[in-house]
Amino acid sequence: MALTKKIAYDKRNFSDIRSELINFTKTFYPDLISSFNDASIYSLLIELNAATADMLSYHSDRQFNEAFLEFSQERKSILGHAKTMGFKLPNVRPAITIVDFSIKVPPFGDTFSKDYLPLLRSGSQAIGGGSIFETVEDIDFSDPFGPGGTPNRLIIPQIDANDKIQSYTITKRELVTNGVSKIFKRVITIEDLRPFFEIILPDKDISSIEQVISLEGTNFTRTPTIDEFLSDDRRFFEVDYLAQSAIFKEDFTRVSDRSGIIPGKWVDITKKIIKEFTDKGFCKLTFGGGDPNSDTFGEVVKNTGYETQIGDFLNNTALGETVVPGTTIFVRYRVSNGANSNKGRNVLTEVGNVNMVINGSRAEINRAVRASLTVNNPIPALGGMDQLSTEQIRKLISYNFSAQERCITVRDYMSRIMKIPGKFGAPFRVSVFEEQNKIKIKILALDENGKLDNSSTNTLMQNIAEYLSEFRMLNDYIEVSNGRIINLAFDIEVFIDEAFNKSEISASIISEIESFMDINKRSMNDNIYLGKLIETITNVSGVINLLRIIPYNKVGEGKYSLNEISQSLKNNNTREIDTPDQVIWGEPNSMFEIKNINKDVRIFVKSGRITI
Repeated sequence: MALTKKIAYDKRNFSDIRSELINFTKTFYPDLISSFNDASIYSLLIELNAATADMLSYHSDRQFNEAFLEFSQERKSILGHAKTMGFKLPNVRPAITIVDFSIKVPPFGDTFSKDYLPLLRSGSQAIGGGSIFETVEDIDFSDPFGPGGTPNRLIIPQIDANDKIQSYTITKRELVTNGVSKIFKRVITIEDLRPFFEIILPDKDISSIEQVISLEGTNFTRTPTIDEFLSDDRRFFEVDYLAQSAIFKEDFTRVSDRSGIIPGKWVDITKKIIKEFTDKGFCKLTFGGGDPNSDTFGEVVKNTGYETQIGDFLNNTALGETVVPGTTIFVRYRVSNGANSNKGRNVLTEVGNVNMVINGSRAEINRAVRASLTVNNPIPALGGMDQLSTEQIRKLISYNFSAQERCITVRDYMSRIMKIPGKFGAPFRVSVFEEQNKIKIKILALDENGKLDNSSTNTLMQNIAEYLSEFRMLNDYIEVSNGRIINLAFDIEVFIDEAFNKSEISASIISEIESFMDINKRSMNDNIYLGKLIETITNVSGVINLLRIIPYNKVGEGKYSLNEISQSLKNNNTREIDTPDQVIWGEPNSMFEIKNINKDVRIFVKSGRITI
């Protein structure tokens, strides 16, 4: 009976495979091979076979490992896992900062001439430290509010030696991002007519795609204007995935009740693209897969009564539209410096390319206003970062997979509200809580003086409700309304060292209270712990002892909020708040504020000598 020839399949390295082949030969071919020394032709053939098997084993193991996120080594494989799990990979991230854009305009009567307030178009540049920063949105100097309804305009009169106003310096504090805008052009021919057409942009350090438009014609020698880039008729919109059917954009059928806040709504789109980054760092744009001009079937069933029903099943552009031959694609994108774009304060002091629109009646004043533009960043530019490493991407994929595009918890709603595009409004403070099986959202804004405001945010509330409609759970009922402003006042009595000046001590205490109650450091539902405030006051140099601190709830009087504190009062006439626990308790729907620090904080000073 013949022996069954077998080899051991668990041998995977060169040495083990060589030994196995030698043993195999000795067992089954003892008369054929007589010499097993290293100089024989047999050893050459055995080792060649062992080396080949070793290489095949290595590569098969490696390819198997690349199929699993935890063991993948190649960046291309990691990016493939990211795409499978729905992780949008960020590329180079630009630094962002705030820049003061200042101009000088002539006076008009007892104020400034509004006819010469310019519009600075998006993409205008501030330069410094070897980096270029561009404005994200248009800057309208006639508007006291910025994007999102936040007050951001400062007016300073320029007075000569005769106390006569010569001009006004108007400053708008706006967000800028590092990077230089570039435009890529691609002519679409008949060979490009295919589903999911791809374009790879020529630059590596791309931080964002601003706009993608399609213009009819193939012989363009000019660059499209910014208005052409912003036209919805020509524009392809960036989406997270091609099956996404709607985007949140401007609603021109509604009128905003607050400048700086644009009404928004979800709009169905078919012109869409997705953005991805290759393992080499280049940006790839993928267009849709449907034919927007396939109307033959629609013409056949027209006026039959079945158009709507059939249209529910037949959707050729559900995954977007293909590109059209005989057109030219223009891509406007921004290239950033990554980590090198992080700069200190007061570095961006040079004006770069700007697009300023002034419609004053006198051309020489228009030129003077344009020439007066200055820039400066009062805070550092931070947030710039280079491409993520392979290990960073691996970790982020794992964390991202569980964070699906839906709102389940209260924290999910809070996070989603913060992701609303800024031009549709950004609440200064927001509180989300559940009450009687409802998701209640309370918001507060700022007025043009930087104080809390809850009287004119209807557009913002509608935008929030509309935006969340695509992410809420089916059985969640959402209610968006204004929060409550609770105005406080304090009487402070202190005993100070007589060696110190009373006025200076009072000013220092007021300054410390202003910092302690700063609304930029506080949120809705925050408690005011009087113990911490007492500690802050007693740490002021010259204060020996704090004798008493009395909090009040200021209401009405034509200048305060009409909202009353829920906490009990010691005196209904003076509205002194009862604080047996030394705490002014916050509520989810309210926020505390001192309306006028110089009037609502009264300091009573007693002095004496310190004896040791």
